[in-house]
Amino acid sequence: MPSATPSVNKVMNILLLYKNSTYAGYFLSDRRRLAQLEGLLNSEEIKRFRRTHSNHFWSLSYVEAVLKSRKLKFTKACRGSSVDFSRYDLIITVGGDGTFLEAARQVKDTIVWGVNSDPTWSVGRFCSGNSKNFEDMLSSVITGRAKVRHFNRLSLEFSDGTQSMNVLNDILICHQNPAAMSRYYLSIGRVREEQRSSGVWIATAAGSSGGIHSAGGKVLEQEEKSFQYRPRELYRGRNMHYKLKGDVLKSTGKVTMTSLMREGVVFVDGSHICLPFSFGAKIFVKRSMNPLKIIFE
Repeated sequence: MPSATPSVNKVMNILLLYKNSTYAGYFLSDRRRLAQLEGLLNSEEIKRFRRTHSNHFWSLSYVEAVLKSRKLKFTKACRGSSVDFSRYDLIITVGGDGTFLEAARQVKDTIVWGVNSDPTWSVGRFCSGNSKNFEDMLSSVITGRAKVRHFNRLSLEFSDGTQSMNVLNDILICHQNPAAMSRYYLSIGRVREEQRSSGVWIATAAGSSGGIHSAGGKVLEQEEKSFQYRPRELYRGRNMHYKLKGDVLKSTGKVTMTSLMREGVVFVDGSHICLPFSFGAKIFVKRSMNPLKIIFE
């Protein structure tokens, strides 16, 4: 159930986490890349890149101006920089879902509020804020009237203890080469079988409308505690009879995978987090006991 957020009187530390635009980070920083872009794209496509860049930084400036006008102290940090997220009571992300997901991976109990800096370009499924409603929503936050929803996350653990994290969206386990076959043992409940496929999606209810849906999974209500798994393109060779073809698991469910690949990988919430999953490595995935608190109206 949604709950009221603490008022900003109780929120002492605010982090403003923003992305750098693709146009600024990749093209404006390198004249050769910019020349290449201009040679590949037509004038309208280049205008779109520039317009998205302009919209994003205008939104960022606007959010900063509103926070300053309310005399709210905040720390500004670019996505990808070294930040101690545990210091903050409220994190405001300005960008799209990628920026929001970076914050979501780093926090335990901190409230996260996503602001879509360019709704004409970014999907921003987790971003309830934008330049049009930010000031009104901030008023709700200040007075403690804003509603906080709890989105369930996955707990990802490696058996050797080297990695452990909460995942809001989805996990993809596969070979690092997209043209290579993924081989692994998949265990759910009492069933364990060797599979060959293009990889396995595991997704939360909140992430169920993404990659796993394209692979044949179901779209679930965002705040459901259940989660699901779905192998991609199972190899249909001779004597291959699979039982674990994909399903929605109860909140108490658990997925165990053992790598049979020398160059396997685990992608977390997209392509930015890529963890090695070499031969013999084992991972465990289950519902996290720490749902993410999101300002989401």
